[in-house]
Amino acid sequence: MSSSLSIPSIDEVYAAQAHLRGITNKTPLLKLNYEIPGIEIYLKCEQFQPISSFKLRPAVNVVQNLPIEQKRNGIITASAGNMAQGLAWIARKENIKCQVLVPDTANEVKLQAIERLGGQITKCTFEQWWHTIVTHQCPILDGYFIHPVCNRHIIAGNGTIALEILDELPDCDAILVPYGGGALITGIASVAKHIKPSIDVFACEIETAAPLHAAFNNGEVTKIAMEKSWVDGIGSSSVLDEMWPLVKTCVDHSIVVTLKETARALKILIERNHIICEGASATPIAAGLWYYLNYVQNGKAGLRRKDNNNEKLKVVAILSGSGIDNETIIKCLNETL
Repeated sequence: MSSSLSIPSIDEVYAAQAHLRGITNKTPLLKLNYEIPGIEIYLKCEQFQPISSFKLRPAVNVVQNLPIEQKRNGIITASAGNMAQGLAWIARKENIKCQVLVPDTANEVKLQAIERLGGQITKCTFEQWWHTIVTHQCPILDGYFIHPVCNRHIIAGNGTIALEILDELPDCDAILVPYGGGALITGIASVAKHIKPSIDVFACEIETAAPLHAAFNNGEVTKIAMEKSWVDGIGSSSVLDEMWPLVKTCVDHSIVVTLKETARALKILIERNHIICEGASATPIAAGLWYYLNYVQNGKAGLRRKDNNNEKLKVVAILSGSGIDNETIIKCLNETL
């Protein structure tokens, strides 16, 4: 297990941006077509990447940084879906083998996508899968192991999202990010606060699995009871030990939203902007619609108010991906989730 993980420098993030140029998309920043007093919500549409997820950015960056000898026997990872898709996509492009260890709870839509991209799937129990994540060891597969979270090139690839946001919306006041393993928000938050120290960056978690919120409240990594739900792109039983020191230095706090609020936010996204995303992507929208302004008004966010009190706060919600099945979409629209 690595014990020396640190936040990449801004130069590493700019280098990652150069690696991604011409391979990944510069995704659009769209305004959410929904009025809420005091806030304008913008959508960073990472579901418009070729694999329908932000994970292509870190996957491309980490593989581009691998020496030839480490690619020779192929790459392996442990992923419930999106990172596996990203690595399978770039592995196919570079003509190298990609093997993926997935938990038996993985979303079938994402598993089918991995196989379409040429990834070779091996299933295991969630406990075995989580053990691989924690130990960084996957003895049942042969190849170079790429950890889906705890890797500087992964974090730097994610940081390119913040470069694009602040280039297009320099007066952005806050960024709301779904919290899974912590690499996405660490990359975004470290870059955003380097460029604009006053910006707020909040993690968004679902009520059924919110380990970061528990860690912030207790001041240390805390194991929680995790309940499976239709919001399957985020959530775990605890924050990864390597990520906690990084996350707590650059993230303001965690906002926890309910399943009902997330379903409502997803319905708004579909009906108002005609965008379909997975449940994880709806958590920042839910946080923006019903919670973030309360944090500002109660003095919990770094930014207290705009200089002009009549000016709305500009908040960006990260849409992390669109791996969702048709049945869940129908239930969401029918308000039966």
